[in-house]
Amino acid sequence: MIRMNRIITAIAVAIMTSAAVAQERADIEVSYNAHSFYANGRERDQNYHLLANSQYSKYYSPKSEQIDSITSTPEGQANYKKTQLAAMEAMISQGVIDMNKLPRKTENIYVIKSSANSTSTVYDMLSDEPVFYTEPFNEIYWEIGDSTKNILGYECVEATTNYHGRKWTAWFTTEIPIPDGPWKFRGLPGLILEVSVPSGLGFYADGIIMTDKPIGEIYGIEKYEQSDRKEILRTKRAIADNPQGALAAKGVIVRVTDPANISKPDEKFDFLETDYH
Repeated sequence: MIRMNRIITAIAVAIMTSAAVAQERADIEVSYNAHSFYANGRERDQNYHLLANSQYSKYYSPKSEQIDSITSTPEGQANYKKTQLAAMEAMISQGVIDMNKLPRKTENIYVIKSSANSTSTVYDMLSDEPVFYTEPFNEIYWEIGDSTKNILGYECVEATTNYHGRKWTAWFTTEIPIPDGPWKFRGLPGLILEVSVPSGLGFYADGIIMTDKPIGEIYGIEKYEQSDRKEILRTKRAIADNPQGALAAKGVIVRVTDPANISKPDEKFDFLETDYH
């Protein structure tokens, strides 16, 4: 009964947050290149957008949102599976299977920031389970420096923060007085156009437009269950380090003929937040 009450409360909070954001319209839309690394050390680039005004924002993958929209109904989900199957059959007939060309989600993160309650709400997938968690804005504390540089024609000022295990360097512009930025980053006196760590892991703005788009809802928000940030990261890391074990837990038997063919996560591979260790 206690667990059921927890689930009902979590759903209510998620729906109220989404409803509030859905009523808001953005003042700006920023496109970011989210640069990261695969488990084997290869570089990875993903396109994310930030829809924001001075009070609300949504950071998301447009491709993932489109798929979530399509699959938000049983009919749409069935059509989406047919499209995937047709694409796979076409590749098989050509003798080349390129998973990158399949119509599929590669990113699951949505970040909603609300100045009304000073919290960020992160929506993610833990294996096949939709999960979310919230955290207060004050977990990010900035130190503003003296250095400047130009990004996309905007004069930007340097700022640094130690956040959840990494030291980040950000560049923000007061020419756009919206205290927001990519992922969870916000709280500077202007829009953050770049934020990264020395390895190159980070977020780099590559386009900005003024807009009055609705910030919009998160599709299927009622399916997300409240969880714990560090618990999510620990579980993801366990899956990355032992994908066969994760499959076995689901009842999938994996037979390996040559262990040398199994790639292992690179020692340098880790998530944006490393304080879960």
